[in-house]
Amino acid sequence: MYMEPDGASRAENVAARLADFFGSWLFLLSLAVVIIAWLAVNLVVGLLDPQQPALFSHLDIALAIVAAMQGPLILLTQRREAGRDRARDIEIFHIALNTEQDVHAIRTAIEQRRPGMRTSVETSQPGEAP
Repeated sequence: MYMEPDGASRAENVAARLADFFGSWLFLLSLAVVIIAWLAVNLVVGLLDPQQPALFSHLDIALAIVAAMQGPLILLTQRREAGRDRARDIEIFHIALNTEQDVHAIRTAIEQRRPGMRTSVETSQPGEAP
């Protein structure tokens, strides 16, 4: 089975953990709760003090900061996944190559033990028993 290489740097590990958190349901639900609370507070403040400048614009800034932070994390995570996929594909290739060599060795051993078997199978017609 493929094991993650231990050669990842500390920064890559931290970025992977952050990307895992920012892509989790916990973050999405907590962000939704914060936005709903922000809207509720702004509506109440707007009803109590109509002269208060609109605080809704600050929500735009906060969401822009979150989006700006998530963009590089998404790219880093994709790059890291591509590296893992590449390493896993190389490992799968080597396993398939070893399996093919084993099958070839088994076939050669069978042909050496039963030399007449190959000719009887090749000479039989379709639908006939060898």
